[in-house]
Amino acid sequence: MNTKKLLQSFILIAVLLALFTSTSPAFAAGCGTSVTVVSGDTLRKIADRCVTTVSALRRANPEIGLGNLIYPGQVLLLPGAILNGNNGYNTYVVMRGDTLKSLATRFGTTVDILVSLNNSIVNVNLIYEGQRLTVPSGQGVPVPPPPTGGQVYYVQRGDTLRKIAAKFNTTVDAILKVNPQITNPNVIYVGQAITIPAEVSTHIVQKGDTLRIIASKYGTTVDALLALNPGIKNPNLIYVGQVIRVR
Repeated sequence: MNTKKLLQSFILIAVLLALFTSTSPAFAAGCGTSVTVVSGDTLRKIADRCVTTVSALRRANPEIGLGNLIYPGQVLLLPGAILNGNNGYNTYVVMRGDTLKSLATRFGTTVDILVSLNNSIVNVNLIYEGQRLTVPSGQGVPVPPPPTGGQVYYVQRGDTLRKIAAKFNTTVDAILKVNPQITNPNVIYVGQAITIPAEVSTHIVQKGDTLRIIASKYGTTVDALLALNPGIKNPNLIYVGQVIRVR
């Protein structure tokens, strides 16, 4: 075998060995859900070694702050880490590819509950790698039942529970009573479904509704509805989501 063929054989063997012994980049480098800083490490080096970003490392480890100071022996959390709590909730560090829906499924909960537990979530479709989220531990935390009561209202931009309560002539406490998934009355988000107490005196227009249908449902007349709702100028023109007084 000449030198050229011998060199080609060595290269082929090296490639095959690399293919059969490689694992994911993060775990091949000894990175799991945390990493211990060694001499010479920087946030950039760790991010590259553990297949993440400096921004994600900062979010996962708020003690770092905006600086770059880390020290040998320091343990940094990585995306995917879970910190066990003692009050029925854990802290989860978001991984690349996570969504609130996938996390809700993973932790046996709902998107609404995750949002109510985490004030940092301002957009249900946007969470960040390295972001710390409070999640149910599954131990001793009852999952709230689905909302029960009357109609369902979808939160609009600028809404607060107080404004919604006023709109439906009810109270914040009454709304919270039929929406056990709302654990923080100061945190609701656009598009969130909120059950309105059954005893309220208003109706939320649904697809297919007409004033005649609504009047029949509540045992009243179209003329009575028009008298209660002077904002309706055309009795044949109402729209889905419109709030109409019925009593």
